[in-house]
Amino acid sequence: MEDKKIKLSKGKTAIIIVCLSLAAIILLSTIIGPHVILAAVRQPEVAKEYNYSEYFLNTYDEVRENLCARVQKLRDSGATVETESYAVDEDDDLYIDNIYLPSKKERTNLIVLTTGVHGMEGYIGSTMLDVFFEEIYPELDTENTGILVVANVNPYGMKYYRRYNENNVDLNRNFIIDWESFDLSSNKEYPKVKNFLQPEGKIGNALWHEAGFYLSLAKEALTVGADTVSDALLTGQYEYPEGVYYGGNGDEKSTTYLKSVFEDTLSGEYENIIHVDIHSGYGPRYNMVIFNSVYDKMTEKETAKAFGYDNIIAYDSESFYATTGDTTDFYYRLRDAKKSDKELFSTCFEFGTIGDEFFDTILSLKYTIDENRQNKYPSDSKITSEIVKENYMELYYPTETEWREKTVEDFVAAMNGVLKTKLK
Repeated sequence: MEDKKIKLSKGKTAIIIVCLSLAAIILLSTIIGPHVILAAVRQPEVAKEYNYSEYFLNTYDEVRENLCARVQKLRDSGATVETESYAVDEDDDLYIDNIYLPSKKERTNLIVLTTGVHGMEGYIGSTMLDVFFEEIYPELDTENTGILVVANVNPYGMKYYRRYNENNVDLNRNFIIDWESFDLSSNKEYPKVKNFLQPEGKIGNALWHEAGFYLSLAKEALTVGADTVSDALLTGQYEYPEGVYYGGNGDEKSTTYLKSVFEDTLSGEYENIIHVDIHSGYGPRYNMVIFNSVYDKMTEKETAKAFGYDNIIAYDSESFYATTGDTTDFYYRLRDAKKSDKELFSTCFEFGTIGDEFFDTILSLKYTIDENRQNKYPSDSKITSEIVKENYMELYYPTETEWREKTVEDFVAAMNGVLKTKLK
């Protein structure tokens, strides 16, 4: 009898332990785990004061107001400034802002600055426009050099903190020279990993989602290979409108406008055009990379030496990757198609955020997939939604003071190097 009591007691204890263990697992996965993840990924509070802190803005309306203030400041200093606002969507107050400062005498050099092609990357672009006019512009020979700014190219993405536009189109994959002859199925790798890159359904519990993503990634790496995933993503795709890096099937409204601006410069008076398209998200953290077009034939070593700037990706760089439909390649191809005799240098300034190590690229991939999924299938979990938002902001617009101050330092150094070499 005593033995039975002992066995029953042990049995009850085992049941209690199992129940408590299950309760602990449920508590960890549903409450504690997601909160821990959110605390880990939440961006640091923005410091009150740091170099150019007043120019790191947070909303689309602030950016436009700041741009208007900059125009007034330039005019107050005696500069001639012409402006144009092109409506992408008047009802939603979405505009591309164009600022032109003509040279005073000779039409020799034209510096073209474009920002916000990738929506929310326009925030760092807005900052760099202020840095340009404060640090670079006063040293230019405005007798023979004009300035053309095309800001907020993707105003929808800026306003709603997305890389893509109102049609889920990645505008930097939308600059196709001839859509009629273009093969929309040119990306042969994307269909192989489509289900991984654009999963259906809402993101649920954050902790289980983290585990599920890495298991899915491991499966894809084993079945089709990691290179297939990378190639499918970066080059752009044109068959799946709800997918990531979708380049569209024709010119978007913003693209049509910027293409016309490029065409006007190639048929205009200026002899020498220097174009810088400002982006963020790719490359080593705390470093801005000058990412040259495949149509620029300076090697990595030649470019670094000419510009006096070390962080270069050129056509011969090991880390170079080809894209389809980007602005810089298009500018060169348009010049050749129009048989223009203009001298042209078109490049991208890319501010690294997450980093470029192996695990950094995985995080970038995850944040991209999650944001696109969240946009289509908003999560019922407030915590999960916050995690996706924080990760995406970190991918394109970090709040860390050290990162922000370094962006200014790199931009000034790189821009001075480019202009010293390319201006006539």
